[in-house]
Amino acid sequence: MDPIANMFSQIKNSVNANKQELSVSYSKAKTAILENLKKTGFIADYKIVKNEQQKYPSEINIKLKYENRRSALNDIKRVSKPGKRVYAKAGQLSKLLYGKADIILSTSKGVMSLREARKQGLGGEVICEVR
Repeated sequence: MDPIANMFSQIKNSVNANKQELSVSYSKAKTAILENLKKTGFIADYKIVKNEQQKYPSEINIKLKYENRRSALNDIKRVSKPGKRVYAKAGQLSKLLYGKADIILSTSKGVMSLREARKQGLGGEVICEVR
């Protein structure tokens, strides 16, 4: 199973249930994606939790963002999947859903939003689309 897609499903289910917080298992990729969601204003915050018994972090607590009882995050969809990877060159980024949704890319300089990648002239793997 795809752990990133699983995290997106957990986030969508928590938004639909009007929950304030949720926990997902830890990974560096998830942390990078959550950092971009925080920068763009789709989630309020996240915190990496490390158990005292374990050497490495075990989970991430995500605090969802609500404005006037409406979630800032309406939909999050995985674009590039393990079975079918989706890549976009720097020139193709202007053709993506710019303005209607935010797109998170994995580039050679790290995980970043569509706007940052366009500014730096980078392309990469399209991870997800967020509305």
